[in-house]
Amino acid sequence: MSGKELKRDNYCFVCGDENPRGMHLKFQRENGRVYSRFSLPKYYQGYDNVIHGGIISLILDESMAYLQEAEERFLTGRITVRFHSPLLVGEEVEVEAWIEEERKRFKVTRAVMRKVSGEKVAEAEALMFVFKEREK
Repeated sequence: MSGKELKRDNYCFVCGDENPRGMHLKFQRENGRVYSRFSLPKYYQGYDNVIHGGIISLILDESMAYLQEAEERFLTGRITVRFHSPLLVGEEVEVEAWIEEERKRFKVTRAVMRKVSGEKVAEAEALMFVFKEREK
């Protein structure tokens, strides 16, 4: 990465508490998977009362990035998103992400977003490049 270090701070648009314009989503890790449950306000809509597909893609990508271990940094090399049904403003959903395949320099990850009714909103697969944190 051209000698540039990937540093964590608390300003991520999706999960950072310090970003005043961020989404402030919370992710939990359990048994090697990442979960988040939330609903989104009208601010994130595309069509009237329908959450924008780019926002859904962003959240799926972030959930897969949360699979990294403490000493790792993930960079998305490729992401494929498949949409199944519209997500309406204010509808509660859960995102789940997991690692499908691990190699030394990359991981293949998957994520799915479902409404609380169980209806699938979207799913994604990503190739995540892995960078280890440097010892100081």
